[in-house]
Order: sequence, then structure tokens, then C-alpha cells
Amino acid sequence: MSQAIVTVRLNGHAYQMGCDEGQEQHIEMLGREVDAVLQQLIGSVGQIGEARLLAMACLILADLAHSSGQPMPTGGLDEAQIEALALRLETAAKTVNQLASSLPKA
Repeated sequence: MSQAIVTVRLNGHAYQMGCDEGQEQHIEMLGREVDAVLQQLIGSVGQIGEARLLAMACLILADLAHSSGQPMPTGGLDEAQIEALALRLETAAKTVNQLASSLPKA
């Protein structure tokens, strides 16, 4: 299948993403949804840095998928690897929450 390039804007920055041809609109829609989460975060915690904002958005979206019963793709990881990643994500989430709560509100 042919590859296409889509540009999505997240927090005002353009990112070019490769996708299968015909998936461009879907990727653009996903980009808009991620950016909406980012804008909500920015509204509550401000511009705390691109990496932190994207990490927080990823955790929020993963939590939404988990809450809706949708399995997260594992990319062929075994159960021990998934458990280790889950532990690291929980630790990262705690750190992000601690950082966010220590920031002055905008």
C-alpha cells in the first residue's frame, strides 16, 4: 500500500505523519482530538513545556481508552513487558500530577 504524509498541528506546532494512503482524514481527525485535549490542559495548567503537555495528553487518552474498555495496542509485547510499562506509566503519571499541582494557576 502507498504511503501518504499528513500534517497535524499540536499546540501550534506542525508535525508530519506518515500513514497509509486513504487514512489522511482519519489521522487529521485524530490530530484535532489530541490538540483539543492539549488545549484543555493548557487552559488548566498553562504552557508547561511541550514534552510534559504531550505526556499528560497521552496519559489522558490512554485512561479514556482504558475506561471505555478499549484495549491499548501492545505491539507484540509479552505480559511482563506490558506490566513493566504500566508501572513506568503510573510512576510518570504521579510525577506529572505532582508537577502540575505545584505550578501556579494561570
